[in-house]
Amino acid sequence: MMKLRYRYFLLLCIAVTTSMSLLAQEPPRVPTRWGLHLGLNYNMAGVGYGYWAAGDPLRPGAQFTKLVLNDGSGIGLYGGLSFQTALTNNLFFGARLSYDNRSLIARDDQTYTKPDGSFLSDEYSFKNSFISLEPNVKFYLGRRFHITGGLGMGLALNQTYDYTPEGGTPRTGLEVGPADTLKHTITWSGFAGIGYDLYLTDSSADQQLILTPFLETSYMVSQRGVDFTDQTSFDGALSTVSIRAGVSLAIGAADHDRMMAMPTPKKFFRVMIPADGIYSRRVERAAFPLRTFVFFDKESADIPGRYNFVTADETATFGQNTGLTADDIANVQERTYIQREVYYHLLNIIGYRLKNNAGSSVELYASDPDGKDATPYAESVKKYLVDVWGVAPTQLAITTGPADPKSGTPRTPAVDIPFTQGENRRVQFRNFNPTKLGGPVYLSSPREAEEDHQVFVELTTNEDIASWSATITGNGMRRQFGPFKTRSEYLDPTGLLRPDQKSAQFTANIVATKTDGTTLSDAETFMLVRTDREGSSRRHRLLFNYAEEDPIRRSKALIETDIVPDIKNGSKVYVYGHTDSLGADQVNLQLSRSRANDVKKILQDVISARGISGVKVYAYGLGEDDSPFENEFPEGRMYNRTVIIDIVP
Repeated sequence: MMKLRYRYFLLLCIAVTTSMSLLAQEPPRVPTRWGLHLGLNYNMAGVGYGYWAAGDPLRPGAQFTKLVLNDGSGIGLYGGLSFQTALTNNLFFGARLSYDNRSLIARDDQTYTKPDGSFLSDEYSFKNSFISLEPNVKFYLGRRFHITGGLGMGLALNQTYDYTPEGGTPRTGLEVGPADTLKHTITWSGFAGIGYDLYLTDSSADQQLILTPFLETSYMVSQRGVDFTDQTSFDGALSTVSIRAGVSLAIGAADHDRMMAMPTPKKFFRVMIPADGIYSRRVERAAFPLRTFVFFDKESADIPGRYNFVTADETATFGQNTGLTADDIANVQERTYIQREVYYHLLNIIGYRLKNNAGSSVELYASDPDGKDATPYAESVKKYLVDVWGVAPTQLAITTGPADPKSGTPRTPAVDIPFTQGENRRVQFRNFNPTKLGGPVYLSSPREAEEDHQVFVELTTNEDIASWSATITGNGMRRQFGPFKTRSEYLDPTGLLRPDQKSAQFTANIVATKTDGTTLSDAETFMLVRTDREGSSRRHRLLFNYAEEDPIRRSKALIETDIVPDIKNGSKVYVYGHTDSLGADQVNLQLSRSRANDVKKILQDVISARGISGVKVYAYGLGEDDSPFENEFPEGRMYNRTVIIDIVP
């Protein structure tokens, strides 16, 4: 019977070991989980010499006087409730509350001899069971495999044994100790083992179900007091060494706020992929603030042809056909196209709003950097609004003066002066009545990819890198990115997965050229997973004037009233600082970082004050790289002096 049990135990161990070789897609991080566990103890007895058969005339003195490492064995059930929570990325604290059965059969066949010189063999059937509380720590080597160790305190439920002497009458229901002082109600144990997490749910799911086969060894001491003064609980009492195998089933919330870093300890870069998968589409609703300037070319008072014009007949259907209304642009197009069209429809947006708001008015403030009379600029704008949109001339007052705010300072480099002068040759809509005439336009547009679900590559080496490029291969695809001069970049994964694919494995090959001309190259493998969910987000912009002092403080009220109300519990907020192309590259980069971090600090303070929880705020300064608009024209440069805030619920 014991040999059959031993075989079953070996088969269970083999099954546990085999399961560790199963490798699914890279799992998400689950910092806290609750679960159940069930297993078997293979118990091995260590019985110290003592008065186990007290009162038996054929067995005077103590039993188990001969030191035997294993006096017997048996199988016991182990199971209960479990909990664990993360202390660091790899270290977890946990606890188990378990039914812990340490039953076994021991034989004393080394103490008493028969007349023929052989030994008597007495059987002790121990029925020991406990409620065990076992605090423990787990150290993960990767996302799945872990080493576990801990201590246990056991409260005795049953501590009896049946004694069957060879050739004698069995005695049942005996207490483990011959007296109350020898029966230990509380016992102690220590254990160590290994485990492997198998994720039963898709990596993009918010709740993760985790099956964990485990294999451990446990040593429970002091199950019985001692009979002799020279004994201790460790060498003279009943103790049990158990080999334990089982499984646990736990559930926990995936931490999708973190991106999963691929382990690259020896590489000069790291690749990070989104924990919650890549979206096939995200619908973004963006607040697009209007820069209420119409810029003019030098030596001409005509409105430049890059602005969009409509006929008087087209004004009747302007909002319906283009989606441009007093407060909303609802047509679904590519975002960059929409934004360009929004600005170049500025005259039509103002005309629409003036026409549809009775009693409204606006001041046309004209400026010229060369000191020329700027009135013709304003008259061109007024003529268009009156002739095409039917705005009453009394709604449009013309004034002139120096540009305010002015682009350029005495420190502006000579090479940039023509550009700043072009920004000061303009007509500005001022003193709106009512004020909502100059309010933002709202855009709804699909985005094929978003920063929080792109592949992020960051150089981790301290060496001076001049530029680097990335090539992603796999799934029959080959996509090249770069060269880049910044130390980190988001790589757009759109198209790498086929429409019918849920996941696929790829390799990122990174080649970096150092400032001394030598190169570094290495590769990293990663898995992309597609989520079926459609993303949504909100986008806000803060716009700054040329060389404006402390523009973030001026924007604080807007952040509090217009932006923070869109941030809900658990949101992710991405703050991107941008600049135009005027000035030194490094100065622009530092300026964009400073502004992005200042906005991040204000957001965090307001979010905390309003009790909004679980929000992650990330800030990036991009300088003049990846500018939202082209820098060729004044309006593009003005829109590039910005901080963009993306809110992902």
